[in-house]
Amino acid sequence: MKLIKICLSLCLFIVSFTTQANGQGRAQLENFLKNTTSMQAKFQQKLLDQQGFLLQQSAGDFTLKRPGRFIWDYLIPYEQKIVSNGKKIWIYDSELEQVSVKKYSQVLTGAPIILLDQNKKLDEDFAVSDQGEKDNLQWVLLIPKNTENDFKEIEIGMSNNELRVMQFVDNFEQRTTIEFEHLKINDQLDDSLFIFIPPPGTDVVGDY
Repeated sequence: MKLIKICLSLCLFIVSFTTQANGQGRAQLENFLKNTTSMQAKFQQKLLDQQGFLLQQSAGDFTLKRPGRFIWDYLIPYEQKIVSNGKKIWIYDSELEQVSVKKYSQVLTGAPIILLDQNKKLDEDFAVSDQGEKDNLQWVLLIPKNTENDFKEIEIGMSNNELRVMQFVDNFEQRTTIEFEHLKINDQLDDSLFIFIPPPGTDVVGDY
């Protein structure tokens, strides 16, 4: 469930916000949000506990087309997909041989970061501050104004106006880091990519 919340939070974050100019890291983030219509990348994801010990590690491919369409294709440690066409979201687990189907609007309502897929400025939902340069990235810190969120802070690392790293810290002080590589920005993507066809024999549950 944590995996799903993180993935949806990231996608909703990217599709939701408009921009206003500010400091260097923030300016890069807002430029990315303003000008990105699609994104493809490889990703590495790690979950660390409060002491910094590795709890979970995964990797795969990420595809996004605004508005509302995305694919998280997990390949390691096992196959799992989260696919949205802007109306429905399919959550496929290869080990369980099951796909859950949810309405996009229902998932938006329950997202841990209440973004609601609206055109907002960052300051409406977050306290935003530039954190300067580290590891050749410009960092931005976002603190949700709604204290009921599952995540207490988000750090974003930008390079050349591209999203490179996102870090989520939850209310149990666990940290999830997602690193993006081999980015392709604003390629033309067909809407048919964002429809999931369950493999034969897969149990389908939910709003199908």
